[in-house]
Amino acid sequence: MRAHDQGAVLVPVDFSEVSSHAMDHASAMARIFGYHIYLLHIIPRKQKTKANASDAEKALAELAKNLSDHNGLMVTHLIRSGQVIETITETADQLKVDFIVIGADKKKGQKHLVGSYPYKLVCSASVPTLVVKEKNQHVGYHNIVIPIDFSRRSTQKVTQAAKFSRFFGARIRVFGFLSHDNKAKIINKEALLKRVTNFFEENNVPVTADLLINPDYSWPEALLNFADEVMADLIMIVAEKGSRIQEIFTPNYAERILDKSEIPVLSIVPCAEDIIDESAPEKKSILSPFVDPLGLMLRPK
Repeated sequence: MRAHDQGAVLVPVDFSEVSSHAMDHASAMARIFGYHIYLLHIIPRKQKTKANASDAEKALAELAKNLSDHNGLMVTHLIRSGQVIETITETADQLKVDFIVIGADKKKGQKHLVGSYPYKLVCSASVPTLVVKEKNQHVGYHNIVIPIDFSRRSTQKVTQAAKFSRFFGARIRVFGFLSHDNKAKIINKEALLKRVTNFFEENNVPVTADLLINPDYSWPEALLNFADEVMADLIMIVAEKGSRIQEIFTPNYAERILDKSEIPVLSIVPCAEDIIDESAPEKKSILSPFVDPLGLMLRPK
């Protein structure tokens, strides 16, 4: 249990360039929300020696000091031994952190300690996980894409996106995709997109909605192309602890999104209450957001 009342973010560090990018994003998040940063280095049990542990301790302590000195942040460093994903999620739970920020390699096949594990981690973590590949280009996220597959589960990210938008002054880009030109399906999808955009508008959140119909695209290709076109700085998807990503994507699609996107991807953990009930248009309140950095509760008027 963390010994302070402020929020916290956990950053797995393997001393690679990608973990440096993760520290950069975590620092920006910590400055905005007043978070405490925990830097975590994991030594596989088979590689653990006194010399390895001592070298890692010195290197991690230096990173923590530099991060603290340059940004005026509270930074704690931790050395753990064990399996990577298990150790990250256990540490996140023990420290009760609000986010995990992890760096991922641009090129698939790289084998940094933490850089090749983002998909497994977002499917295992019980807190939101931000996967990044580049340094943070600016403070905050101002152009957020949320893909909607028109299922009830997919709408669970709506509350979280609204909260991020309100804090950062961001525009929400709701994106839907169909691979078949079916008139009935198009009408249904447009109706749900309208429903979602109405929620944002009622909460004074700038929003646009786009529906792409293209049989030549897969969902990952459509989403990433759209995010690039609108110059998004964050993509939000939904994950479920202990399972595959419960999203529009098959596990393969989800992995492709995380593998190919150079835009940061925030994977949030769903709450059963965070659903727009399509069967009851008059009951549009969305309750108990999991991500609540401001301690606010957004409800339609």
